Amino acid sequence: MKKIFALILFIFNTSLWAQAVPVKIEKIKGKVLYYRAQTMSILTERSELKNDDLVMTKDGSISLIFEDTTISLSPHSLFRVMNIKNKERYQFGEFLMGEYSSVTRKKLVDKRRLEVILPKAKVHVVGTRFIIQIAPNVEQLMERQKGKEMAAPIELPRLELIPTAVSSPDLVTQVTCFEGKVFVETDSGQKKQLEYKESALYSGNGANLRVTMKDEAELESMASALAFEIIDSKAIDSNPSESTPSQESETE
Repeated sequence: MKKIFALILFIFNTSLWAQAVPVKIEKIKGKVLYYRAQTMSILTERSELKNDDLVMTKDGSISLIFEDTTISLSPHSLFRVMNIKNKERYQFGEFLMGEYSSVTRKKLVDKRRLEVILPKAKVHVVGTRFIIQIAPNVEQLMERQKGKEMAAPIELPRLELIPTAVSSPDLVTQVTCFEGKVFVETDSGQKKQLEYKESALYSGNGANLRVTMKDEAELESMASALAFEIIDSKAIDSNPSESTPSQESETE
């Protein structure tokens, strides 16, 4: 049975041409942890993140570089590293809870479709800059946007409770486009391509996708309240990082 299962995995991975590419830790502030193989460790700039590592920012924050994209996690966020390429897409990872900012270089070295996983949805990065918020309920999400000093931080669930928390029907996710376009597709089949200033909010089961238009003042206020520095993609275009050769993923 083990041999059959291993063969299936080998055929599946080979057919997808899956590759794992290195994740660069750009900067860490405060205490950030990662969970791997039933062991919790402190994440440092010398650490090497691997696929399926669970990053927990606790009271700290971190910025990760995935070739042409920089993802920043605010305090009290959960992110699972995936960082896999195949012929069609480049998948960074899974945002589980908290707040995230993403900036992608306009002049992409790799033309594969960029993709991140959300609770009950996927985001295809058509554009270059967006912010994602995932909160236990809509009240907490809106309070966080008013400023960190006005709202208590989202309490992260214990490890064994993460699957239940992420699948809760009360969970809400908001995706806001700050530049370019972002395509959101929920597990319930709802689709929306967000333009600049548009924000999509959907419920825990992937339904009730609502889109609102924000003005520039609201965008600036959101970025400031969530303590994200909104970097213009032109700035990273002018100073591209060196590409790291891809490595084939390993199957255990």
